[in-house]
Amino acid sequence: MNKTVTVNIGGMVFHIEEQAYDKLKKYLEAIRGYFTTSDGRDEIIQDIESRIAEMFSERIGNNRQVVIEADVEFVIDTMGRPEQVAGESDDDKSYASTNSNQSHQNNSTNTHRRLYRDPDEKVVGGVCSGISYYIGIDPIWMRLAFAIAFFVYGSGFLLYILLMLIIPKAKTTSEKLEMKGQAVNIDNIKKTIQEEFDDIKNRLQGNSGKLNFSRGTGKISNFFEALGEILIGGIKLFVKVIGGFLMVLFTVLLIALFVSVLALTGAIGNTHIPVFMTESFLSNWQLTLGIIAMILVLGIPIIALIYSLARSLFKLKTEHKVLNYSAKILWTVGVIIAVWLAISISNNFRRREQQRVDIPIAQPANNTLYLDLIKEESTNNYNFDNKNDININDIFSIINHDDTFKISNVTLDVMRAEGDKFELVKIITANGADHKEATYNLRNIDYDLLQEDSVLKFGKVFNIFKGMQFRNQKVKLILKVPVGKSVHFNHEMDQIIYDIKNVTNTYDGDMIDKTWTMTENGLKCIGCNLAESTNEKKHTRVRVNGRDIDIDSEDENKDTIDWENKDVKIRINGQGVLIDAKDKK
Repeated sequence: MNKTVTVNIGGMVFHIEEQAYDKLKKYLEAIRGYFTTSDGRDEIIQDIESRIAEMFSERIGNNRQVVIEADVEFVIDTMGRPEQVAGESDDDKSYASTNSNQSHQNNSTNTHRRLYRDPDEKVVGGVCSGISYYIGIDPIWMRLAFAIAFFVYGSGFLLYILLMLIIPKAKTTSEKLEMKGQAVNIDNIKKTIQEEFDDIKNRLQGNSGKLNFSRGTGKISNFFEALGEILIGGIKLFVKVIGGFLMVLFTVLLIALFVSVLALTGAIGNTHIPVFMTESFLSNWQLTLGIIAMILVLGIPIIALIYSLARSLFKLKTEHKVLNYSAKILWTVGVIIAVWLAISISNNFRRREQQRVDIPIAQPANNTLYLDLIKEESTNNYNFDNKNDININDIFSIINHDDTFKISNVTLDVMRAEGDKFELVKIITANGADHKEATYNLRNIDYDLLQEDSVLKFGKVFNIFKGMQFRNQKVKLILKVPVGKSVHFNHEMDQIIYDIKNVTNTYDGDMIDKTWTMTENGLKCIGCNLAESTNEKKHTRVRVNGRDIDIDSEDENKDTIDWENKDVKIRINGQGVLIDAKDKK
């Protein structure tokens, strides 16, 4: 266990071991001593400290919290010994020679260029000279390229402004050296700063005319720099406003998710629970796994987004890899649970079975059968909006009783009977994991039918016993009506009738409270004065070379039909059927 010291280097706070601190302190004191009489001493030392801070940050990264002695040795070897730059004393020659080879080797390898705008060799914003350093060409060629592009619909001007906004300016000595691809060490820092001081002296001695042109210190340069700063500031403000809004939005979503989970587990309130999250659809273990998967798959990304936005808005630099890895692992586990649960639920619907039953009914004396619904008693149910059922896309609902579930997945169709008697067929279907389970599910459906004289009453719902789950159980009723006999739909029958065919193509809702007589062509409302629908086209079937082709007989000039790579034209008129088939061009 080593003692640590907290220090501020280049504006950054580090925890450093005591031995490493002593070595770093001696190194910095040696640098200050060697540069006591140098021009720009304070700036040289400030840039050196800033570079040391950057190197420490790169070395420790997110894995460590403390700077150790090896980090200080690496920095010293990379930056170089001060005596190598400012001149060696006889006592220090042996010390310097033992480190010179390693130091020069490290310095020679640090030649990676970074893209910056050059503030020293600029005409307007330093874009051309910065790019020229990066790609290794003379700045005049880049300026010539932008000048030519300026006359191509002004694209050169727009591109230059855009690059001014995107490319950062090399402000520090370290950034200027990185821009030129030079090693950031004591030697280069000293040379760069001394060159800047020499330039300032030259300007004071009257050589500013040339410098004013080469360095672009005119009003145009200042205008574009100010414009760029304003645009960048506006963009940063806009991004922060959007980031703050998203952070609030994601926080609300996280709270909503938390409240939903509490409601689903029954911890709070009398919340209306969706049918697919109840015992009528899932088993207890499936419901538990579903809640866990929902928390992990939805909650972790929301928390990660909130954390990322907070780090960006408040400029937090700390990032914990352990938390990142843990979050990724938990989210992956949530996805695996969700996929496995989806497969498990889908397996419960894998097999479908059907049962068809003929139900005997009494024949009405007046040849008209009146259809009505059985009145349902009011019960306490799961619901969304204080109604007595849970609606899923208005297809079916599940009503919770003490010992049964009532499912309103019942439909009625009316067709023509072959004989002279009314017939009623009940078709029950259900799904299951296998044949045995699907058969069990359909056989445990309890559906009520009542007949009082000429009134036939249908149940709006059917019952399944509590403990069974919804497995797409369905009851379909087919009422067969003989030709010449009639049915009358009570005003509530629109709740179960579905797409009943009739000669006038009248919608189901418009068939209510009317008597419909079965004819050879289908149901017809006698004396209702319903207009013949023009939505349904009449078709004629023509057989050509053993193939049936349906065509629209209302159109004398029939379209071209694509048939066996031929263009076939078929016309029906007073002369009969005309067929003209030609090979495709």
